[in-house]
Amino acid sequence: MSSVYPKCDNKRCPVCYPNWKEDEEAAKRKAEEDKEDCIRCWRNLQKQAEKIASASDPVARNRAINVAYAQLWWDDRRFQWTGLAAFASKQVGCGLLNSAELIQKSNRQRDAYQRWDRSASALERMSPYGSPRMPMQDQGMGEGATKVYQMLAMGNTALFLEIWPLHKFYEAFGLERFKKCYPLRRTIAGEVNWPLRGKIEFGREWPEVKAAFSAIDSGNISDGVRLMAYHEQINILQTAIYSDPMFVTLMRANQFAWALNIPTGSARQIELILANNCTVKGLPARKEGFSNDPLANLADPAQRMDFVSRAANRFNQLLHDPLQKYDVENSLYLLAHPR
Repeated sequence: MSSVYPKCDNKRCPVCYPNWKEDEEAAKRKAEEDKEDCIRCWRNLQKQAEKIASASDPVARNRAINVAYAQLWWDDRRFQWTGLAAFASKQVGCGLLNSAELIQKSNRQRDAYQRWDRSASALERMSPYGSPRMPMQDQGMGEGATKVYQMLAMGNTALFLEIWPLHKFYEAFGLERFKKCYPLRRTIAGEVNWPLRGKIEFGREWPEVKAAFSAIDSGNISDGVRLMAYHEQINILQTAIYSDPMFVTLMRANQFAWALNIPTGSARQIELILANNCTVKGLPARKEGFSNDPLANLADPAQRMDFVSRAANRFNQLLHDPLQKYDVENSLYLLAHPR
């Protein structure tokens, strides 16, 4: 009959599809197994990311994150965002070291004063110069540095836990599998370490992420970088750190003091150095500054995205320069294989 008459449209017709019940059950089992496989993969990758970022010391954790980003770029050059992220994360590490130095200076002064306060005689207390120096400026900078240290460390960790597993999943399974499994990432939210709990839903399905990997898959690397940078800066970091009023105030004060050369002793230029060191001398092509305007605001999404876009373009130009690309590649190698 089937050779004369086409099968009917009713998939549950017992004449045309005598095994429809078994076929449906098999399809359901396959779908459920496929779903569980997606969830299992997300869980494994997330646990790998947590292990990489497990150091209690934020500086050590940052170095491990730098390694992981740089290794992703070495594994697959299409992941140009991760190469840029390795340099950006390294720069966060430089900020952590600078903040730690200010915190230690403030703590040393306070500890010295407290030791003196416990042992000083009444006569020593009467002397205006008897106690160790504990300038209010240094103590204020120490408090501010503590806040910056905490926010940089939290943003660095949260961004890594969000984005590294996405790249690893796509690298292992490809675009179609990624798109199919991406919505299921949120199902493991209760099992993971997520620093932004209560601020940003873990595993949320972001359209920029799917668009970024679609662009990468089609060979449009620049769009992949742009979309992933938007996800990084706007979807994650804008809420994670740039919505904190105290952190924003400290960043604006730093920009104001640096741009006007106010001798605070702590102000630093906001810049991205495309090298494995915190600074480079005599190599203007290897760095991109945020702004020379004292009133520039890093927390403003438009200003920050303009900075990121310029840095991404500079990185891309260096990668295609017949000579300078080797220096950039060497820097990423050193970040991926620290001594």
